[in-house]
Parts: sequence; structure tokens; C-alpha cells
Amino acid sequence: MASADQDQLKAIFTQVDELYAAGKSPEALPLLKPYSNQSDNAEVQWRLARLQYTIGKFFTKDQDAAKKLSVEALEAAKKAVAADERSCFAQKWIGVVLGWSSDFEGNKVKIENTYAVRDHFLKAVECNPNDPMSYHLLGFWCYQVAEMPWLQRKLAKVAFGEPPSSSYEEALGHFVKAEQVQPGFYVSNWLYLGKTYSQLGKKTDAREWLSKAAGVKSEDPKDVEAMHEAAVLLAKM
Repeated sequence: MASADQDQLKAIFTQVDELYAAGKSPEALPLLKPYSNQSDNAEVQWRLARLQYTIGKFFTKDQDAAKKLSVEALEAAKKAVAADERSCFAQKWIGVVLGWSSDFEGNKVKIENTYAVRDHFLKAVECNPNDPMSYHLLGFWCYQVAEMPWLQRKLAKVAFGEPPSSSYEEALGHFVKAEQVQPGFYVSNWLYLGKTYSQLGKKTDAREWLSKAAGVKSEDPKDVEAMHEAAVLLAKM
């Protein structure tokens, strides 16, 4: 790629990242779409996956449209990992997208992908131990496995012989680590700190973190969802 083209793409990345951070993913996607044919460019592909995931999960009410975006996001995420398997962002986003896309396929597929999702998050931490989101995602994985319903656990035992296992204590360790790496980086991390402390019977700590999450001022759909859930949980305590 010529130097001028590289500079232009870097400028696009800056715009896209700023729009994503501002909760404006639908505005960012058209800027990046013209570069989607660069299959060997991990920086393009993981950003595409991130935007398609965010739009599909937080901005799209029609489930068929969301499922279509999940397929596109997974394709982009796979290309990102193929282009650079040492990219923290590529590993992180393929884990996120794989977990999300499994939601459209039912419990059997979701369970089959459980270990792969975890392994991508572990690789993301390995690639960049200073990325707080990777620790949050590991914590989220542990939390989901710890609360896995009995039927899903039984299906997992059939699929793997031994179902995936974790605990709320393990989840808490990852959420705490994420907060240590970058305090206040993500409303959802505060939410899950509160939820995990609640599961462990530590109500005072739970209220502290849920209050933080519920009190955030943000219009980003990702944050709004976490803020609302935190407020509902607080009201029940």
C-alpha cells in the first residue's frame, strides 16, 4: 500500500475509533466499508467486526438483520485473526463475536463454542496484558459459566465429557484486575463487579459498584443498557 493510502487509512481509523467511542457505530461503519476487501489487514477487519457486532447487538431490533450482521462480523473477525494472530484486538473481537453469533444458533452451538471463546480471550490477554477489556471479557466468560443453568451444563457434559467450569470468585478476580489496569474504563465492568459481589453475598460492595454504574451519564447504548440493569438491581436490594 502506498504511503499516501496508508496515511488516509490511518485517518479513517482515527475517525472510526472516535465515533465508536462516542457511541456512534452506525456512522462509523460507512467510513470503513470501502476498505472491507482488504482481507489481509487485521486493523481493518477487527474494526469491521467490532462495528458490525455493536450495531447488531445494540442498534438493531430486527433479529434477522442482527443475525446477518453477526455472520458478517464473524467473517471479518476470522480474517483479522488470520492476518495477525498476535493482535490483541483481533483475538478479543473474534471471542466477542463468536459468543454473540452463537446466541442465534441455540444452546448446542453456544456450548460447543464456549471453550473457543475463552481461549480467544486468554490469547488477547497474552498479546497485551495491559488491555483492561480482555480481563473484563474473561471475567464475563467466568460469570456466565458460573451461572450456567443445569440443562446447559448437562448438554455441555454430553458434548465435552466435562462441562466448562468456573466460579464467581474467578470472575471477580478478572473484573478487579480490569479495574486495576484502567479504573473506570467501562460501565459494564462496574455492573459486573456489583453483580459478582452480590452473588458472593457481599451486599455492601455490590451496592457500591452498582451505584457507580447506575450513576453514569452516557448516551452510548452499551453504557445505557448497563446503567439500566444496575439501577434495576439496586432497586431490588
